[in-house]
Amino acid sequence: MKYDFTSVPDRSQCGSSKWAGAPGASVERVPLSTADMEFPIAPAIVEQLKDLVDTTILGYTRPTQNYYDAVCGWMARRHDYRVCPEEIVTTPGVVYALGMLVEAASQPGDSVIVMPPVYYPFDMAVAARGRNLLYNPLALEEGENGRYRIQYEQLEQLAARPDAKVLLFCNPHNPVGQVWSREELEKVVEICARHNVFIIDDEIHNDLIMPGYKHTVLATVSEQARQISAVCTAPSKTFNLAGVQCSNIFIADPEIRAKAKSFNLTNMIMGLNIFAYRACQAAYDQCEDWLEELLPVIQGNAEYVTQFMKEHFPQVRVFPLEGTYLLWLDMRALGMTHVELEKLMKEDAGLYLDEGYIFGQSGRGFERINLACSRLTLERSMARFKEAMDKKQAQWAAEGKPYHKTLAAGQKLEGFVYDAPRGEGLDLIAQMEKPTLVIFSRYYTCGLCQTLLSQLRAQWPAIEKAGYDLKVVLQSTRQSVVEGTKDNPYPFDLVCDPEAKLYDRYNVFEADGSVAMAGGSLEIIKALGGPSKLLGRKGPAEGRSRQLPAAFLVGKDGVIQKAHYGQTIVDLPDAKEFLGI
Repeated sequence: MKYDFTSVPDRSQCGSSKWAGAPGASVERVPLSTADMEFPIAPAIVEQLKDLVDTTILGYTRPTQNYYDAVCGWMARRHDYRVCPEEIVTTPGVVYALGMLVEAASQPGDSVIVMPPVYYPFDMAVAARGRNLLYNPLALEEGENGRYRIQYEQLEQLAARPDAKVLLFCNPHNPVGQVWSREELEKVVEICARHNVFIIDDEIHNDLIMPGYKHTVLATVSEQARQISAVCTAPSKTFNLAGVQCSNIFIADPEIRAKAKSFNLTNMIMGLNIFAYRACQAAYDQCEDWLEELLPVIQGNAEYVTQFMKEHFPQVRVFPLEGTYLLWLDMRALGMTHVELEKLMKEDAGLYLDEGYIFGQSGRGFERINLACSRLTLERSMARFKEAMDKKQAQWAAEGKPYHKTLAAGQKLEGFVYDAPRGEGLDLIAQMEKPTLVIFSRYYTCGLCQTLLSQLRAQWPAIEKAGYDLKVVLQSTRQSVVEGTKDNPYPFDLVCDPEAKLYDRYNVFEADGSVAMAGGSLEIIKALGGPSKLLGRKGPAEGRSRQLPAAFLVGKDGVIQKAHYGQTIVDLPDAKEFLGI
């Protein structure tokens, strides 16, 4: 092998975002999360950057003709996609470009379609620009060989909405590692063209296609596809150049392109840094053989993990890696919630992967592993996972598995023991004299919770008259609730659960991210203080800052009669309507 794909570089002292986000990261414990590589940079790129420093004044710089020739030549040679320099808008990264294109192709208040589980900045790019999110989740086929499928019928319905202006599309798909076929792309284009929906086509992984698979640039499907799409590319994933911040966005539509350039100017993006141009040019002109050696390394790592899981944890489903260097694993059959799974990975195994829930609720219980690392790093990681999982299974065998259950109508409520201002260690079922409405809110000092409690106080006479009791569960200490209500106590129990044990017991989870708290709704985002406040939440809270609500109606026999898990921070039914009074 001509190039080095076996070394384990030490990135602990160079400011690596990935390493800094993984406590204890070292050459022995390399994090396999953020999508940058753990390989040395291709030598030709290094030499070109050295030459740049030695020979060039590092002033403001624009793309040269040589740069455009390199970019256009690469796309034609590798992807049969022929573009001209006039169609290229350079940006300091594809994530930045997503927001730029959302601005160019829609107006505030419009809606953007995404297909979760998907790269999590999609949601942020939409919410931060005052647009609604419309979710068209990928459908996972049953069976060992089932693939993710696009739900075209639902896509048609969403695209037909007058407010739907954009589809954010991932091709190949991150995190599931799937390469869309030409036929699949044609259907997407047909639907979007029919309803005047512009496609922002994220193809940042389009060079990382495993042997035996073929990637199709969406814009090559038809001339119509070319005109209604912007193709987002970069050398960053392919050649591990994320830090130089260089992306090439191909926009055929002159109006959208002009708006995109205007957005760049508004944000004072006059050009890229001088190293970005030279690194990209060197990659595309001189490093194709480096890429050809890389791809079998990635494929071999995918095969290694697949065989490892098959041998040691056959209940874990490893999805075939078709594109990207990111392997998608379904670990739900291990019997843990996504919260427990993350705890095992980070605290027990010292493994920093990308937890599936960050890609949307349908990713809960999945893991994304970055395979762009040496085999030694991967072997060490899998060994730590096995050791931690073996210990966990041995603990379960000796002590029993922790109880947790997603409640549904007809199930028995078990183990609801709680503290309240009136006492400690109270058993809901043992003392129940009438059907009881149990509401899980947030914490006592939360403004939303205070509003809910005021509403419930006003509704209490009708609830009591109809023959129901009421309990409101809060992530607050008994002391803080007693102090806060001493002058005006509530006529119903405020359940004090500061460690959120009841929340965990009944799977009343937090939202998977700030945007998920609002479910992509611009109305809710505004109610929570707008995009900047929602995305910039910091500082301690009395309880879990992204906690979602839930409501359960429990019969006198302890059997659940109704169950509702909130999908957004405000998704809680009116108490009287829920009880039918």
